Amino acid sequence: METTYFTCTLGQAVDHQSNKSYSTINEFIEHKVRSAPDVSIVGFYEVGVGEKASQHWKPHVLTFGNVHRGTVVVADRLSKVLTADKGQTVALLCPSSADFLFTWLALIWLGHPALLIAPQCSPSAVTQLCKACGVRDLLYDEVYRDLATGASKLGSGSLNALILPSASENIFEVIKGTSVSISAPPATVQETDIAYLHHTSGTSTGVPKPIPQSHRAAVGVLPTLNGRSKACFTTTPLYHGGVADLFRAWSSDALIWLFPGKELPITAGNVCKCLDVAATLANDSSVGTSDVSYFSSVPYVLQMIAEDKHGLKHLQRMDIVGVGGAALPAEVGDKLVTNDVNLISRFGSAECGFLMSSHREYAKDKEWQYLRCSPGGDHLLFEPQEDGLSELVIQHGWPHMAKRNRDDGSYATADLFARHPSIPHAWRYHSRADSQLTLITGKKFDPAPLEDSIRASASSVLDDVLIFGNGKPYPGALLFPLRDAASTGMDMSDEDLIDKIAPLAEKLNQDSQNHARIPRNMLIAMPRLENGLEKSSKGTILRRKAEERFSEAINAAYETVLPEGASFSTDIPNADVSTIIRDIVMRVAGENRNREAEAAELADETDLFSYGIDSVAAIRIRHALLGLIPRTATLPLTIVQDAGTVSRLADLVLRLRSGGEASISTKEQDEREQISIMLDLAREYSSFNDPHPWAISSTSPFRGVSRQDPIGTRVLLTGPTGSLGAHILWHLVSNACISQIHVLVRGATPLARRERVLKALSSRRLSIPEDFDAKVTIHNCKLSDPRLGLANEEYTALAASVDVIVHLAWSVNFLQPLRSFAPTHLAGLRNLINFALSSPPPTPPSPSPSDQAHIPPRLIFCSSVAAVSNYTPRPPGKKLVPERVLTGNGDDDATTVAGPTGYARSKWVAERMCWHAHATTRLRGRISVARVGQLSGARDSGVWSATEAYPLMLASAAATGVLPDLDGARHAQGVREGEVLAWLPVDIAARAFVDDILDGDQVDDAVQDRHPETMNNSDDSTTPRNHAETVEISGSPEKTDRRRTLDMTSPTTTPMPVHHVLNPSRAISWNHLLTWLFRHETFHTVSVDVWLSRLETLNDSPEEWKRNHPSLKILPFWKGAYASSGTAAASSFARDVQNEADNNHNNDNNKPPRDRREGGAGTTTDGLVPPTQETATTTTGYEMAGTYARMPSLRDWEGVVTEEYVLKLWTWVKESV
Repeated sequence: METTYFTCTLGQAVDHQSNKSYSTINEFIEHKVRSAPDVSIVGFYEVGVGEKASQHWKPHVLTFGNVHRGTVVVADRLSKVLTADKGQTVALLCPSSADFLFTWLALIWLGHPALLIAPQCSPSAVTQLCKACGVRDLLYDEVYRDLATGASKLGSGSLNALILPSASENIFEVIKGTSVSISAPPATVQETDIAYLHHTSGTSTGVPKPIPQSHRAAVGVLPTLNGRSKACFTTTPLYHGGVADLFRAWSSDALIWLFPGKELPITAGNVCKCLDVAATLANDSSVGTSDVSYFSSVPYVLQMIAEDKHGLKHLQRMDIVGVGGAALPAEVGDKLVTNDVNLISRFGSAECGFLMSSHREYAKDKEWQYLRCSPGGDHLLFEPQEDGLSELVIQHGWPHMAKRNRDDGSYATADLFARHPSIPHAWRYHSRADSQLTLITGKKFDPAPLEDSIRASASSVLDDVLIFGNGKPYPGALLFPLRDAASTGMDMSDEDLIDKIAPLAEKLNQDSQNHARIPRNMLIAMPRLENGLEKSSKGTILRRKAEERFSEAINAAYETVLPEGASFSTDIPNADVSTIIRDIVMRVAGENRNREAEAAELADETDLFSYGIDSVAAIRIRHALLGLIPRTATLPLTIVQDAGTVSRLADLVLRLRSGGEASISTKEQDEREQISIMLDLAREYSSFNDPHPWAISSTSPFRGVSRQDPIGTRVLLTGPTGSLGAHILWHLVSNACISQIHVLVRGATPLARRERVLKALSSRRLSIPEDFDAKVTIHNCKLSDPRLGLANEEYTALAASVDVIVHLAWSVNFLQPLRSFAPTHLAGLRNLINFALSSPPPTPPSPSPSDQAHIPPRLIFCSSVAAVSNYTPRPPGKKLVPERVLTGNGDDDATTVAGPTGYARSKWVAERMCWHAHATTRLRGRISVARVGQLSGARDSGVWSATEAYPLMLASAAATGVLPDLDGARHAQGVREGEVLAWLPVDIAARAFVDDILDGDQVDDAVQDRHPETMNNSDDSTTPRNHAETVEISGSPEKTDRRRTLDMTSPTTTPMPVHHVLNPSRAISWNHLLTWLFRHETFHTVSVDVWLSRLETLNDSPEEWKRNHPSLKILPFWKGAYASSGTAAASSFARDVQNEADNNHNNDNNKPPRDRREGGAGTTTDGLVPPTQETATTTTGYEMAGTYARMPSLRDWEGVVTEEYVLKLWTWVKESV
């Protein structure tokens, strides 16, 4: 396949740079005027005026000699008007024209870097750009006088607005009529000096930022090929990517035609006229210009031309049609390729130049969207991200890198790609990671592809589409009808317009993520726009400006919308409220395209989350409920989650209608109900499918027998994409004692699943082991499915082969009620237990060596300290959380030991399920629980999580200049130890799990040795009395009559082991951390209240990065946990939230820090954590003896947070948060 100057990337250009005697733009011009003065290199159009303008187009084709002459002439004129100092940057505000070209080159000739300003900028943006670049002189064309003078006024006298010296003259006459003997020698510059500067569009932030380009980047890294017979036509303005097209053509002696953007708007007709004029000139033998073989444009221009019959014929005649700058809608590109257009996508950036294209064998390969990174792509790395996508990272060694943002010298582009399923080294551009809409739920998506698809499919009725949703619960779309709809016969009402667009939106919804789906009732018809939406020169919407312009319509959409088809008011009878609410829920579930919900019957007592109502749907239901209550009444944001059923929602609405309050119940009532739910769920999900009950006799036939294969242990792992899971997976792959790891991951394709796992490793700076593919098998799964989403053969084979199951996967959602964990996570745990039990047993009375493979696999369930964060010991003097499941008799009311959130209670239920499997199935001695505490960044890299509370708190110092005195806040709350940093590095926690995995002994054997006192204590809480357990419901006024019996019949005489994976040391507090940081940083300490106040002021900061600082997201949690006005309940909730976050394996939610009162104390020789004298009701430590015996990595670790470790975390925070 031929290499052309039009498709040659910088990676390929390394092999095509022969005989270069220049390294700067000035040297390049001088070289060309000596070696090829008469070669035609640039074509302009002089457009006539008046009625017969189309008949008076005059082309101007200039040679290298002409360009050199024009550069020197204009440089001479500029030197007489500029006030800039030597080497100072000068700004240029001018249409893409000959005036632009020669002024730009003349500035470079004089040694002034040229700031190329796109005319889409506002006066304030121009001023900010000039200030950022140290500009004194702003050169402008007459057409932009108002913009230039406006910017000058905002500059308060520091910015001189100067009209172009040749403004009143014809530039072509100026060049021809002036002697070349004018003295204007080129400035002496180096290849590394800045030649000119582009700037970002400010699409996301509204504030453009300069991007400098060196002389080397402009001409030094380009290929030198023979392009004299292949001309190029570009519609891209010179102030944008046009200069790159120009230098690429000139380096290969090729002619490039520039669209006359100053005189004409870009329309299909005008572009076709340009191509016709160029073709006529090429056919004139007296002129000798080459045919236009390459066509370059941005997507919206190409789409316009593709829809024109004459334009399509021009495109079909081209050797190659290139599109870049943004994503071309797939529908448009596919249609062009079907119509025999050799279409390629070209991808590059101002930071790193031309990176990739989809140049290929056009007759055989129609995949125009897939960019090829080979050949020449050795320094292009695709790092796996979420949802099967990968981020392009330019590695050190790429020919041109104007920007680097990683310590290793690489540049992470934030551009996301999807790999081709079969073509090697082929990647389709997907979206920008930093231009995505962020919903209030924290979910993100890029609206641009959806907008492009709707616009392309409905171009007959729509001018534009704006998808919105930043900070909102779900997205919507503003639909802007055609401006000339009446003349085209497409004029229609708002309702008809929505009816036209709704099927298109529904089709896109089916292929979109749940949170990116646009409900029909969020399609908002808008008035026609006279001038359209503001866009960058690439044709992309200036989103922030658009959102501000239409903020009223956007806000109104969320205030008034109801689910499609729902229409009601407060006038409906009370008797119909329940029916109406049921209808709302069913409609929302239907719009979510939840097939299970569509097929299920919605009863008044059906759990809404099991019915398919997620957090986004819950917010939509809440909005709809507002139409049923008086305007003066309010609904809590989490009312749907709190209620959980249609029945309770109906009760609430009726209470509000009669003047009552919005609370679901009193705290005492709610507590009783939650306890009831906990016990019901424990009973419901503790029913297992054990086909071999003989195996649970008092003398286990498996005692002392190992299931491990002699060649190594085989592990089944869930939750490998979270922090702990990724580290465990890495240690397993790296361990020679592990022969095979089976990973259960959700993903649409094998490739998507693999990339999710690899991304989890690489994002935590964990290298991918060479034998990863040999040792790791990734299975698609659905844990809530009885067969785990596996094929029957796959399920049976795994159950018969794996030695250890490590179950980490668990959703962390602080607003999710307990019930909602049942159909997914509790069911998932039960399914994994059944999976372990499905392994066929050996023949009794004792297994032979050949039967050892049929011993049930061990199961390690990852719980959380949140499950026992409210533990109250009995008697009060014993203040250590035992290494066993807390069942109530003799220790505490069992159901009250868990924290107050649904997550904590779900972990409590899960521990009880494990306990019951241990007690009543042949998994006795094969199942254990690991309660995980506060995890922190890895010791070697410091990589933590940019969404966790402690990193966010530390990162706030960059914006506020201060850090809070957390010890002081804790002292005020009565915690004498202050804010204890009982942090456990995540890599240590992972090693502890691997210790447990590799210990092939029966877990119950070791337990008897560690806790002999429990074996002989008939009153121990782990042994149910009379083979059943009776639990009092705390707080019930009918205490003696309200006992619930949970049937947990068991002949077991051994407890199920529980291990505490945490740091028990309380030696280090927040003040230690501050002292260490102060040795290296300049910020200072303030009280928590002052710190919170400073954080709040960031919302009003003039600096955009401060207004968007991620620490602001969890400001309410910090207020509840630390502020002097915070209530005890708020502090308790914040504590529990952090406990839950500590055990987060697959969650991106923000995580506020916990109250350290339930952390461990220093260890003693017997492995127990001695209590302190804080309070009589809260535990201060955890038993650790059994944990240390089973997990020596925890025992051997020094257990103290050190200055070196804190500084490593701090370095990571500064780089990543």
